[in-house]
Amino acid sequence: MVKDFPFPGFELSGQELSCDYCYAKIPAADRPVIAKAAWEKGTAAAAAIFEKFNGEKDFSVIAAKSGLSCEWIDKDYVIAGRRYFSEYFSAKKQILLYSRSVELWAERHGMDREEAGNLILSHEYFHFLECTSLGLTSRMYQVPMLMLGPLKIGRTGIRALSEIGAHGFARFYYELSGSGKTPDESGTSIEEEKQ
Repeated sequence: MVKDFPFPGFELSGQELSCDYCYAKIPAADRPVIAKAAWEKGTAAAAAIFEKFNGEKDFSVIAAKSGLSCEWIDKDYVIAGRRYFSEYFSAKKQILLYSRSVELWAERHGMDREEAGNLILSHEYFHFLECTSLGLTSRMYQVPMLMLGPLKIGRTGIRALSEIGAHGFARFYYELSGSGKTPDESGTSIEEEKQ
């Protein structure tokens, strides 16, 4: 049984957004709107994938049927005080899961490695969908790359929107599949956490 649901609900999407390096460039009135749009993109994708794969709960099966390879690496992957559990490499259509990082995360949330790995894999699967069919959620909203007074140069997306969408996808898929308890709004990022 999961002690706390291990990744953020929509209520914490504002916190995720506030960590983006472009946050200050987003008008305050737009912040909740774009966070909600990213979350809804994730939940809509979860519903579509749930239907497409007839409610399959195992994301290693879904990934394989989608042409993705998944590999477990025996590593606790920590960079600059942040622990990473997985990575998606679009050019290789590959997801790497870092087993020692996943095991620590699983233990923290009262899960076994397989359940934790499946949740993390579902998060990465959303990133695969962004690259192959949905379009990058980070580009749903763009801000100037550089602002010098009234001069605005270039455009860049908001990376946090992609993470919010992936959280929405993973969380809603988990709810649809009836896995574990009904989630609450607590949790930490499934992609990374501070050491």
